[in-house]
Order: sequence, then structure tokens, then C-alpha cells
Amino acid sequence: MELDQLKEVWKEMEKKGTAEKNSGQLTYLPGRRSHSPIAKMKRNLFIELLFVIVLFGGAAVYYFIAFKGRVSEVSWTYIVLALAFCVYYYRKSKLLNEMQCVSCRVKSNLELHVKTLEKYVRFYLIYGTALIPVLFIFFGVLIRYKIPGTNLPGIFYPSAANPWWKAILMIVLVTAAVTLLFYMLNKWYVKKLYGNHIKKLRQVLEEMNDGD
Repeated sequence: MELDQLKEVWKEMEKKGTAEKNSGQLTYLPGRRSHSPIAKMKRNLFIELLFVIVLFGGAAVYYFIAFKGRVSEVSWTYIVLALAFCVYYYRKSKLLNEMQCVSCRVKSNLELHVKTLEKYVRFYLIYGTALIPVLFIFFGVLIRYKIPGTNLPGIFYPSAANPWWKAILMIVLVTAAVTLLFYMLNKWYVKKLYGNHIKKLRQVLEEMNDGD
């Protein structure tokens, strides 16, 4: 039903040649309704922001206090990641708000912003996954050398019984396994929160093109 409604609005706009900002009836339907793809993505994005603030903020406070502050680098890492997400949130939220533009033609607005939205989601997936091996190794080194008495598996460190190449190989294998697992979870997560809704917007564009 939503696709049919949007097609009718778009056709009407094409006849008029421009959208009437104050008309009320030509508002951007996919963003206006609370159950629309854009509205759902905006809610998901806001929930993500709250989750990041609570989780990363809590972790930062904990590592500032725990271990007598010897691993405060972990806290600063979480703070930097939280700030980076806030920038991502701002830009993506701004994009979603622009997709609700009441003075833009529906079709051109969709075509322009859906492509940009897909880039944001792709960036989120790729760079979010790429951080895993970096953080995995970084935290491992901190725990090993800055917290005395920490007993990590000896297979990760060179010794008389464990040649350096075996230690490196084990680190690579474990890091790769953790990264792959996180990538699969992240891919499912991103698709659930954004991918399926972007797919619906793509269907809207296809319906519009079919009607030309």
C-alpha cells in the first residue's frame, strides 16, 4: 500500500512540476508515517546512539577506575569510538531528515539520498568490522604488559617451547576467527536495522521507474 501511495504522490508532483511546501498533502510519505522505512531507521539510529553512550561510557568509567588506572588507554579508546559514532549519528540523522524533505520531488530525493544512505551503511559495516582485529591486538598487548600477574595463554607469546612463528600464527588465526564472527554478526545486525528498510526504498524507486 505504501508503494502505491508514494507512486501516486510522485505522479501528482510530476504533473505540478514542483512540490508545494505548504500544501500538506505532498509531504514525503516514507518519512512521515511512524511505521515507514525512514522513520524506523531514525528510531534504530537513536537507539544505537543511546546504546553506545551507555555501554562505551560505562566501560570508559570502569577502566579509569579498575586496575588503579593502569589501562586508562582503554577508557580513552572507548571515548574516541563513542565520539566517532556521535559524528556518524549526526551525519546519518541529518541525511534521514533530508529524506523527509517536503519541498523536494519524491523521486529525485529518493535517488539522491538512498545512494548516500547505502554508502553510510557500507562504511559502518566495513570500518566497524576492521576495528575488531586492531582493538583485539591492542587490548591484548595492554593487558599483557600493563596488568602484572595477568595470565594469558602462552601460545600467544614466543618462548623456548613456543617458537615466534607459532605465536604469530596463533594470533593471526584467533584474530581472524574473531573478526569473521563479528563480521557475520555485524552484517546481520546492519541488515536488520537498516538494510531491509533501504531495500524497501529501492523497491519504491523501481515502482516509480516502472510507472514512467
